[in-house]
Amino acid sequence: MSDDINKIKKIIDNALADGKLSRAESDMIKKAIYQDNIVTPEEAQLWRELQQKVTDGEILLEDY
Repeated sequence: MSDDINKIKKIIDNALADGKLSRAESDMIKKAIYQDNIVTPEEAQLWRELQQKVTDGEILLEDY
């Protein structure tokens, strides 16, 4: 697993530690994914998993 993926996973884990996702945290995650202007399949999968957690109600959105 690449350093970029590990970095993004850490950002996501830190953002979701309280069970909520703020707009600022979402923007930070997207910025990390798009930092090199290339979205790898692994990065896209991480974003889809995050979206699924929101859809399933595992993570609450705040500031939206």
